[in-house]
Amino acid sequence: MRRVAIVLSVAVFVVPIAFVALIPNPLTQPLGVDFTLYRDVATRWLAGGPYFEPRQLAGPYTIEAGDILYPPVALWLFVPFVVLPAILWWAIPLGLIAWAIWRLQPRPEVWPLLALCIAWPTTLLKTWTGNPVIWAVAALALAMLYRWPAVFVLLKTSLLPFAFFGANRRSWWIALAVLVIMSVPFGSLWSDWVMSVVNSRGGGLLYSALEIPMLLLPLIAWAGRTRF
Repeated sequence: MRRVAIVLSVAVFVVPIAFVALIPNPLTQPLGVDFTLYRDVATRWLAGGPYFEPRQLAGPYTIEAGDILYPPVALWLFVPFVVLPAILWWAIPLGLIAWAIWRLQPRPEVWPLLALCIAWPTTLLKTWTGNPVIWAVAALALAMLYRWPAVFVLLKTSLLPFAFFGANRRSWWIALAVLVIMSVPFGSLWSDWVMSVVNSRGGGLLYSALEIPMLLLPLIAWAGRTRF
């Protein structure tokens, strides 16, 4: 079974690897474009500028690249990277995901599914651009071991259902209380966030649907775990 699992997992990886290797400019987005966006937004906010674009608060608008939809509490994540080395934006969450999956020791039967989640085009693209969703995946991966980190999936509210993993544990509710306390300092920015979401067009409940396989990665590893 292990040999079959390895063959299937490798086969899943071949297509995206071949695509990247053979097709000129397969990823149209620049490397780290999302990371740069949120680092620059944090820099602007620290300098006294707006967190949201003025047009997001002025009335209905169609979501475009550069629009900020993350809640203000996400600034706790963005601000440190104004000074931290950019490589840590990828190294920390990807390292945590890999470590959590290693700790779970998933059975060979689920290896092809894990490979599929990793090779999923949106996984590759969001990792390439440094989208903050990689931190949500890291939070959920840690939740497979400790439950309470799932609360921090709420930094990307469009992935809300995944944040409830472990909600039956007392530690999860403590983490939620901590997140609420962390949210308090941003005051009126919360009303701006609500307005930016209400005014947005092109989002909706399925806005992050293509990112679901990314969140399924740790869940599949947990479901197929050999360590309990």
